[in-house]
Amino acid sequence: MYKLFRRSHCPGNFEVHMAGACDTGMAREHNEDAIALVDDDGRGYYLAIVCDGMGGHNAGEVASAIAVDTVTSYIDANFRKLGPRELLYHAFVLASTRITQHSAENPDTEGMGCTAVMVMGVREKMWVAHSGDSRAYLVDKRAATPITLDHTMVQELVTKGVITKEQAAVHPYRGRISRCLGHGKSKGVPDINAGLIAVGDNILLCSDGLSDVVLAEDIHQIITQNSAENAVRELVAAANDQGGPDNISAVLIRRRL
Repeated sequence: MYKLFRRSHCPGNFEVHMAGACDTGMAREHNEDAIALVDDDGRGYYLAIVCDGMGGHNAGEVASAIAVDTVTSYIDANFRKLGPRELLYHAFVLASTRITQHSAENPDTEGMGCTAVMVMGVREKMWVAHSGDSRAYLVDKRAATPITLDHTMVQELVTKGVITKEQAAVHPYRGRISRCLGHGKSKGVPDINAGLIAVGDNILLCSDGLSDVVLAEDIHQIITQNSAENAVRELVAAANDQGGPDNISAVLIRRRL
């Protein structure tokens, strides 16, 4: 059963709605994904984050929880002290370090880690940070377009021109990530991009349990034909209709005004 969270952020003549769903899927016994939504509420920013854990004995669930807690609390404590890029960079690196430390102190969680993708917004300005293969999409009237590049071995081959996107889609190593939180500080370094969210635009954050099985065209149709809350429900349902082979997380940010 998925968990649903809702927040709205309405300072003056600006309004975004946020909704998120996190589901175990059809094939897994435990949910190692984690999500969080943080409303402005006087903070000066709003944010959303999705993490996808990995590691045996439910250690991935621990890694995701550490990442969400560390990133959100670090940004809350340092938002007015650092610039956006520096803030997100240090939040990710600290989360990676804490996951690595926890793993070193608890041998049963050895090798745990997680991917992370997040958005921090200050009114219409947005910063997207990610490490791993959890994705962010811009969904507008025209299409659902990825605005992050997966940190995977196969994507690196595509970027270098060694293989095509079509070959990547069926490559036996397509699920092997090249960057994540955990496994040492250097692997937690995020890519950070900045942009603007226009009225009517949507930003979707999701784990690969969604993006691996639901086509971009279907993501676009679901989001543009539903409220934010119903859209995340329908995205989870669409992934489960494809067998739900992994945990599924979807967080949607929609600018309404």
